[in-house]
Amino acid sequence: MFTKKELDPKNLGTKQKINSKYSKAQFAESRQLSRMEKDILAAVLLEQQTYTKEEAQQHINQFMNREAQ
Repeated sequence: MFTKKELDPKNLGTKQKINSKYSKAQFAESRQLSRMEKDILAAVLLEQQTYTKEEAQQHINQFMNREAQ
């Protein structure tokens, strides 16, 4: 599902972007998230947008801190 990025010989010494963005589907496949976190993100993230890990964690925290209705 994921494709490996080709390494650019000119940029071998540079670090990968710290704030990489991921799609909703990529978070669903993540091994770093629990099943509950994946379910929350599936409900709150938009399909056509990308998010950093920090943004995704903020969405999880906001969801968890809401009062039950």
